[in-house]
Amino acid sequence: MRKTRFKSLTFKQTVLVVMTALFFAFAIFIVEVLMLVKVQTETLENAQQELLDSVEHPLESAVWAFDRALAEQTLEGILNVDYIASAKVLLDNSEKFVNLDNRVDETADIYLAIGSRLFGPLKQVSRDLYNPPESSINKKPQHIGTLYIDYDTRDLAKALFSQLQMSFFATLARALFITLVLSFIFHRFLTQPIAKIGEAIDRIDPESPDNHLLPTFSNHEDDELGIVTTKLNQILMEFTQTQNKLRKLATRDSLTGLPNRTLLLETIAVAIQRAKASNQQLGVLFIDLDRFKNVNDSLGHALGDQFLIRVALMLRRFVGNRGTVARLGGDEFVILHDELRSANEAAEFVDKLIRQLQTPIKLDDHSLHPAASVGISLFPDDGQTPEDLIRHADMAMYNAKAIGSNQWSFFKQQMTEKAAVRLRTEASLHDAIINNEFLLHFQPKLDIHTGELVGCEALIRWQHEGRLISPMTFIPVAEETGIIVPIGRWVLEQTCKSLSKWQKLYNTSTTVACNVSSKQFADASLIPDIKRMAMRYQIDPSLIEIEITETSLMDDIDLAINKLKQLKSAGFGIAVDDFGTGYSSLSYLRHLPITTLKIDRAFVSDLPHDNAIASTILTLGKQLHLNIVAEGIENEQQERWLKSNGCVIGQGFYYSKPLPIEEFEQLYLAPRSRQVQS
Repeated sequence: MRKTRFKSLTFKQTVLVVMTALFFAFAIFIVEVLMLVKVQTETLENAQQELLDSVEHPLESAVWAFDRALAEQTLEGILNVDYIASAKVLLDNSEKFVNLDNRVDETADIYLAIGSRLFGPLKQVSRDLYNPPESSINKKPQHIGTLYIDYDTRDLAKALFSQLQMSFFATLARALFITLVLSFIFHRFLTQPIAKIGEAIDRIDPESPDNHLLPTFSNHEDDELGIVTTKLNQILMEFTQTQNKLRKLATRDSLTGLPNRTLLLETIAVAIQRAKASNQQLGVLFIDLDRFKNVNDSLGHALGDQFLIRVALMLRRFVGNRGTVARLGGDEFVILHDELRSANEAAEFVDKLIRQLQTPIKLDDHSLHPAASVGISLFPDDGQTPEDLIRHADMAMYNAKAIGSNQWSFFKQQMTEKAAVRLRTEASLHDAIINNEFLLHFQPKLDIHTGELVGCEALIRWQHEGRLISPMTFIPVAEETGIIVPIGRWVLEQTCKSLSKWQKLYNTSTTVACNVSSKQFADASLIPDIKRMAMRYQIDPSLIEIEITETSLMDDIDLAINKLKQLKSAGFGIAVDDFGTGYSSLSYLRHLPITTLKIDRAFVSDLPHDNAIASTILTLGKQLHLNIVAEGIENEQQERWLKSNGCVIGQGFYYSKPLPIEEFEQLYLAPRSRQVQS
């Protein structure tokens, strides 16, 4: 989970105030801009009318008299007025009479764009010129020309922004000043008290919450913050009282008065800290009363409870001040011995304890003889935490109970490792088929003399969490838990799928041997399943060879022979794997309906020096007309001996390791397909 970065409330509050102040400052500034533009526009309009009124009569006289000098002089006066770019006079026939231009730079920029946007309608003003009244005979004005005055909107925009600049900075300064003042006030009177309350909460001790009550503030006594603080302090005090009551109930066994698991874990934790400081050992003894169920069943639970009370009293007296006795429940007790200095001392103590427990206990008219199994774990060798020490002592107790009554046993580390690996593997195997984590590799079987492919063996691999797990790791666990049956069924189905694929893709196929475990062989669904798979994928049964180990046949030889006959009559090949490792191979071999005999790799590895067993198996196979496969061939010397002694089929790393299906197809099936086609 991503850790949330801490952000101060003061910081958030300041940011919020700054953003709010800047927003309103900007809004006020916009209003000021609009108002100033309006005022500027009205002022400019009035100035334009006044200017036109002031030059109208001089220009009418100059145009009527056709006095260019006077007209130019008048226009020059106009150009001296602010923001005017040019002025011109056109005659009534649109002929230019006088034209003066005051513009220097026509480059487009932001001021020009803004000026055109704001003052566009006022960029040019004009006034019609008429003849002087005294010059008209009929007293009717005569249009003689037009005056045009162009204003420089860039200069207008610059002047406007010059006025706004000071206003903007003044507004911004006011906003920032208000922000700082408000932030200080909020921090002083709100966020600082909240921060102090947070620091006080961090100092609260869960064991005694009322030792660190939250601080109160005089200026918040009658507001929401003061009410919340007062209520929280009340809760802390009430919680402490309730916790003390619950602790008394939660840490003692109601029947015997002994510490229960909760108090025991705390006691062991404290003892571990002391042992670490003094570099010493301590021991945890897990005691389980033998045959206690018989006491309850025969005498009733009431006397059974009295029996447990007497045993608890006996244990407490025996331990004395050398340790702590606790009851976990039922007939299970734990002793923490914090004065042990070695394993020998622990063994002597437990031996005396068991003898003490054997003292008869009289209840009413009954005389009971307690018996117990005891497991021992030692700190620091068998665990670093209270939970580990108790769990390991429990495992050692079961080991002692397996030996017999009134026995004790030390914890051995390999017990934990083996159990942990087995549990993890078992849990993962349940999901391996669903998650499609298994895959098949194929190891070729070759004709020793010609090197031709005569078959292969399907070997399962487990691809778990990005790595291949050896069958030596998970197959034993699968067999113990029974998961080997669905795994074996998966292997058979994948084999049939592969054979069907090879027939369609390469127009060729080869015999595939599949290992069947003893549990799968004993399963009643084996024969119907494999028949149904071969029919579903339209596979010739002779292409599938069922490999069974010699030892899997020994539980019920008659049932095994019956199953093998059914398989053989259905057309499947049958091979005995690891032949020669059992105890009665030669006596029952002649009764088994098998087609292939495999020489175990243990006998092949001894070749050519120790060849007695391999020679016997070869001779026996020839007499029974069986195919002989030597597995585990690893060097040329072994192959040479097998070849010279009549072994036909070889398998092993000397030829090839087990290959993924794609690699097996490219190396062995594709060339054969091309050869058949040619």
